[in-house]
Amino acid sequence: MKLAKSRPSWTIQAQPGSAIGPLHWLNRRLSARELLRLQTFPDSYSVTGGRTEVQRQIGNAVPRLMGDVFGRAIREQLLDDPVDHSIPLKLIPRKQTSTPEVEPLLPVPEKYIHLMGEHTAHPGTGKGYSVVEK
Repeated sequence: MKLAKSRPSWTIQAQPGSAIGPLHWLNRRLSARELLRLQTFPDSYSVTGGRTEVQRQIGNAVPRLMGDVFGRAIREQLLDDPVDHSIPLKLIPRKQTSTPEVEPLLPVPEKYIHLMGEHTAHPGTGKGYSVVEK
């Protein structure tokens, strides 16, 4: 799935495939550095291995910021040890003030025009016409 320019990221899949996202809105796969940033790891952190192994490790990881939030809650609730809430959590992403400009739509290449028309719904498990809600 493609990332939206002004919305939070999709989940990082631990079992990546060729079309498994999140994908950059410019139709490219995210780099390991970008995946680490989505998981709130510091820029000094690195993961070794091939592309599939790196994405698996990052996708299976608990985001650093979530670990900090859980750690504070456990400290207060289970250990009865107060937390100084005036100390900000580390690695909270800065609020984005602007998003990239909308890109113009490109025309459909001539070789695909013949595919336009009425088609039956896809029989897959997505949210197509034939989905039956329980």
